[in-house]
Amino acid sequence: MAGRIIRSVKEDIHPCVRCTALYTIKQFSKNLKPEFQDQYRDQVLPALTKAMDDFNYPRVQVQAYSALFEFTSNCTPSILNPYLKEIVTKLLKELREEKHMIKGETLKVLSAVAYSSQDQFAEYYSTVMPYLKVIMMTAKKELDHNLLADSVDCITMVWMAVGKEKIRDDTDMVVKMLISLQRSELEANDPMRCQLLQAWARLGKCLGEEFEPYMSVSIPRLLRSAKIGSYVLIPENPDSVDESDGSMRAMILGERKIWIKTKVLEEKVAACKGLYLLADELKEGLSVWIEEVAQTLVPFLNFQLNEEIRRVAASAMPVLLKSSKEAIQKGNLELSDESPFEKLCSDVLPALVKALSKESLPEMAAIILDSLEECMEMSGPVLDEDQTDLFLKKIMNVLNSRRKVGDIDVIKQTLQEEQKVYDKAVACLATFIRIQKPSFSPFLGKLLPCIQLMWEKDKIAKERRTGLRIFCDVAKQFPEEAFRQYNICLLFLFEACKDENPEVLEVAVQAIGIFSEFGGSAFKSLLKGAFYALKAVIDHPKALQIEYVMAHDAAVSALGKLLQFHREKLNAAQFLRTWLRHLPLENNLNEAKVAHHQLCSLVEVSDVELLGPTGKNLHKIVTVYAEILWAGKKLATEETVSQMIKQLELYRRRSIPSTWRSFMLSMENHLRRKLESKLSS
Repeated sequence: MAGRIIRSVKEDIHPCVRCTALYTIKQFSKNLKPEFQDQYRDQVLPALTKAMDDFNYPRVQVQAYSALFEFTSNCTPSILNPYLKEIVTKLLKELREEKHMIKGETLKVLSAVAYSSQDQFAEYYSTVMPYLKVIMMTAKKELDHNLLADSVDCITMVWMAVGKEKIRDDTDMVVKMLISLQRSELEANDPMRCQLLQAWARLGKCLGEEFEPYMSVSIPRLLRSAKIGSYVLIPENPDSVDESDGSMRAMILGERKIWIKTKVLEEKVAACKGLYLLADELKEGLSVWIEEVAQTLVPFLNFQLNEEIRRVAASAMPVLLKSSKEAIQKGNLELSDESPFEKLCSDVLPALVKALSKESLPEMAAIILDSLEECMEMSGPVLDEDQTDLFLKKIMNVLNSRRKVGDIDVIKQTLQEEQKVYDKAVACLATFIRIQKPSFSPFLGKLLPCIQLMWEKDKIAKERRTGLRIFCDVAKQFPEEAFRQYNICLLFLFEACKDENPEVLEVAVQAIGIFSEFGGSAFKSLLKGAFYALKAVIDHPKALQIEYVMAHDAAVSALGKLLQFHREKLNAAQFLRTWLRHLPLENNLNEAKVAHHQLCSLVEVSDVELLGPTGKNLHKIVTVYAEILWAGKKLATEETVSQMIKQLELYRRRSIPSTWRSFMLSMENHLRRKLESKLSS
């Protein structure tokens, strides 16, 4: 279908048909990106560049430019590069013409081409820029603010592509023009109001720390536009509102119908984006403006009239916290009785929690959770009891109300968004438990019953696995409290070790290992059950099949932790034989490093029960070492490998030469060669 449409653009057929084909390519470019660009670039770009030359039919030309803009906006440099020279040449040719209708479209395409081609556009900069400056100054002189906005947009997009080294000779002229416009009274519907804000943000992004001289001019304007009001209209007579020109848009807020002044709201969105872009680029260089930018953006976390403003506000929070922290460290901010960073944390964290509790869109909830987790990592425990309670309610609501894949009327995209929120809620909760540890203990009684619901058999495997993981996080931070309030949890874990889902098995045995390490005396009465639960996973008929090996290795590692932390209550010789028989671990690399370090430590102290009567297990241990060394650094840390080699050298020196030779000859060739190589070096 796409091929037939592309051919219609090239063919000498009725202009209306070609316009329809071009419009379809535009929609494909927008809605099927980037796959459409990847698959059809060699057909689409030649067709569009040809249609750009159709001077007999201006409507076809305009549609070609519009489609080219959409296609190139979502291209990679490698897609554009073979056609870049031809496209730029044709665009410059159009800019020299006096066709006003095409000129605006030409500038838009040129900005998209420049930005998508990135540094590959640098070689065209000296050719393109003179045209753009002339168009900009002519448009300003003639008060053509639509063309002026398009030219400023194009110039700043080109600057973003080529970088600050290329643009030094041109910034002064453009900045003076921006300042001049800023001092004038631009009407509410003037396109330069938004473009002015975007231009400052892009210039800051391009110049980085060299933007500092312009901050006192640009940031106050961005702040003023971000705070702009009067964008809502509630008329006495709704029938009198004219929506035909697009300047007003109706929406339902609660039970009321209101009208939004679209241009005013667009200016607000552009200002918020600009503040975020500058904060992200300038970091601690934002210094004295950080607090005011934060005070402006924090309330917008709950801005119900525009999703984009909420998205920008949420994304900006961790950026502002990091900027504040680094500004203090570098002496860019003065310290008073209360640290500016700590004050910012006490404002931002509760606001993010409140926004999370009110957010209904899954995509937005995921962004807030991301920001919240990042802010928690920097801030430490700042939430009070009510805020903690609100956070937990929202998180557990997400975790316990997740829809199943089989639910009817749930489209795939919604499920994917909800899955993303679910995963981020789990990650955020784990961070929260660790960071809020000093004040979290009173909330365990509320959290643990919710986790128990996630373990139940009617839940899908991922939910059961998630419940186990969350409890692992709780047990690491609050071992004694967790077991006192919830000692029945181990019985659930033992039951989970019979699950048929290998991912559930893996988490269950990891949890047993964690509980054996952190559970203290509360764990000792259940050692026998723990051993048999682990043994069931280790001896599972499918234990060494690819789906189950991660669970198998985790179970062997957990068995080692039982020995390490509760040896006095166990038949150590029996446990060690079982454990050693399943070494080395070769699939679950994290667990492998833990288990192999433990083995090395036991050999170091000549553990009698590990070595066996008259050292009968030494042959097995050396073979395990050889397999670990053969695998390189995957199965053990550098420290463990170094310690193993020293132990092998010592064992070789103490052995009778004929015994050592016999032992080496009994090994597989590749292991023997690896061992000889390591010992000789």
